[in-house]
Amino acid sequence: MRVARVNGAITVVNAIASWKGAAVGIEMEVEARARASDDLSVSPYDPLVIEAVKEALSFVGGKGASVEVSSNIPAGWGLKSSSAVANAVILAVVSAYNRRIGLIEATKLSVRAARRAGVTITGAMDDASASMLGGLTVTDNSKDQLIMRIPLPELDVAILLPSWESSRPKSTIDASRLRKYSEITDSLIEILPSRIWEAMTLNGLLYSRILGYKDDLALRAIELGALGASLSGTGPAIAAVCRDCSDVIDYWSGFGKVMRSRITNNPAKIS
Repeated sequence: MRVARVNGAITVVNAIASWKGAAVGIEMEVEARARASDDLSVSPYDPLVIEAVKEALSFVGGKGASVEVSSNIPAGWGLKSSSAVANAVILAVVSAYNRRIGLIEATKLSVRAARRAGVTITGAMDDASASMLGGLTVTDNSKDQLIMRIPLPELDVAILLPSWESSRPKSTIDASRLRKYSEITDSLIEILPSRIWEAMTLNGLLYSRILGYKDDLALRAIELGALGASLSGTGPAIAAVCRDCSDVIDYWSGFGKVMRSRITNNPAKIS
């Protein structure tokens, strides 16, 4: 049995508008355990896990695998749980066949699996690379290209999972509408990495307004000392990066579940 552990991530610049995106790895974890077999067995049963196993088996030329996945990343909140799951499954299955794969190549297989499973609009190369590599990653998702990866100070991160019903977007994601803002989001990519937290905050304000979320809690986090605060992905989670997020956590605790993490520069691990 081989085990792969990968990080979660939070958004710096969402890639939907211009296909270029940026994300940062955080200390939340998905673990995938795999062994080679003659058939396919996954737990829990999930289309993304199935597609990730198929990508890994195609890479190694294998017949099947038995795979178990566990995660402490809340699913469906914009914290890159899907990317982390696909990453972990790819690495665990390839390793179970005693094969090696580079982390960037594994990320590209993960992105293909996510597209086939229908869990991403852009392919999420930004999310998957931050999850796989740690640190800040900037990508061109139209080309599945890693533009930049740099380590960051391992700062405090607060994450709010809002409790009120209006935290959910008022409509489904209209990618064609969001792409009308591509020049704005491209300008945020251009100021990376020197002004990462400003880019993160402005990204959050833009996407919150377009998608129908409240933005007052992210702004309040800035007032309480956060370096940056933003809707993560397409939400509804809000993330704040701070030197010390204690004041933000105290304030946010009245609005839903608050989780505490840190930025991580550590890449995925296989054992």
